[in-house]
Amino acid sequence: MADKVRSSNRRRFIQSVGLGSVVALAGCGSNSTTEQQTDGGGVTDTKSNAVTTLQVRHFVNDHLEAFYEKHNPILKKEHGIEVDFETMGWDVARRKQNNSISTRTGPDVEEIASTWLPKQVKSDGWMDLGQAGVELPTDDIYDAPTEIGNFDGVTAGFPWFWGPRGHVYHQPLLEEAGISGSPESWDELLSHAKKYNKQAQAWEKEGHNTRYLFGIPGANNFAVVQYYMMFVWQNGGQMLKDGKAVFDSDRAVEAMNFYKDLATEHNVSPKSMVEWNGVARNNAFKSKRIASTWQGLRVANSIETELGVGRPPAGPNGESSTFFGVNLMGIHPWTDKTDAAATYLKYLMKPKVNAELAKGSGFLPTIKSSFEKEEFQGDLYQTFNNEVLNNTNAKTAPQVVGWGDVSGAIKSATTDILTKAATGTWSKGDTETALKQAATQANSALGN
Repeated sequence: MADKVRSSNRRRFIQSVGLGSVVALAGCGSNSTTEQQTDGGGVTDTKSNAVTTLQVRHFVNDHLEAFYEKHNPILKKEHGIEVDFETMGWDVARRKQNNSISTRTGPDVEEIASTWLPKQVKSDGWMDLGQAGVELPTDDIYDAPTEIGNFDGVTAGFPWFWGPRGHVYHQPLLEEAGISGSPESWDELLSHAKKYNKQAQAWEKEGHNTRYLFGIPGANNFAVVQYYMMFVWQNGGQMLKDGKAVFDSDRAVEAMNFYKDLATEHNVSPKSMVEWNGVARNNAFKSKRIASTWQGLRVANSIETELGVGRPPAGPNGESSTFFGVNLMGIHPWTDKTDAAATYLKYLMKPKVNAELAKGSGFLPTIKSSFEKEEFQGDLYQTFNNEVLNNTNAKTAPQVVGWGDVSGAIKSATTDILTKAATGTWSKGDTETALKQAATQANSALGN
């Protein structure tokens, strides 16, 4: 994917106008603008304004152009900063970032993928924000995403938005089926499905397609590992313990089997779910083929019908748990514009700015008071804040060097299990065998 570059600072003009002149000079990343005003007989006043241009690189996000179109003039007027930004696709992002870190070249500020952060910190890829003069608003920022930016004694980034997953549902569909809200447990999810399936039969007689209570992406989705982790945590299991893989424990095996059985045994989800990718799940939810799913609010923002949200359920051995993704903003140590970079990050932490960023990106703000802004008013957002963000065991992938290889091993195992379930070739013991093999591969990658 080609890089997409947007800049409001691509051309500089030198103009002569009689005895007065405006000259733009570039030096050390700053534009110094000197204005000489005359009264016809000579220079009477001179003033100089310095504008520092920050090079910033983001992951692809359609909202960024509009965001900077609005906020670059404010940054320039209030802080003497102008952002020249570029975006990169996820298919090239890791290579580009690692190349910048190894060559000590590239942007001053850059977006950080949380699972890449540990290895990049070890490679001295990020400046400690405290040393750069950036203090995070500890009283007004969620702990869970903030902790992700800390590794090996380095506070590498500010989490500018995050995506915890709630149990999002079409409220009118559930109400018509006699179901109130989201399930509190796996058992309640199954009992809700039985009730919902009776109503689905009535809808079919009225001409509707077959409908199911619940669905999440399966084997053909890159995030299948994240959904598997949710089931494991909900059942009281762990991914790693003392630096070793334990996602092949009895509780983890039980969690994986429950995942596949939702579609193949319990009739909670369409059988095709075990092969879905993210688009298939989103389309099924939008078309009401499934009444509920686990997701953030990106898809929900595009649905006009009434939605509700609650905590994801708890398994028999655990508690309500959810996965969250988080992207951070960090400063590279080779920049010669540390003060400007620090000021820019502080600007992103303003509640109103954070709210605009999160809403435009389809995620949630990390600054708590951002939920008081107009962007996040309404029952859906406020309930998400109260029930999911503040009342759920929210976790993300373990922050360890080598997680990419570990995740790859888990992805292979879960894909194999779900594919066998979809094709009717799964047999007892396959889940345990696949997960144990993945755990062996993971431990090798972790140096165990």
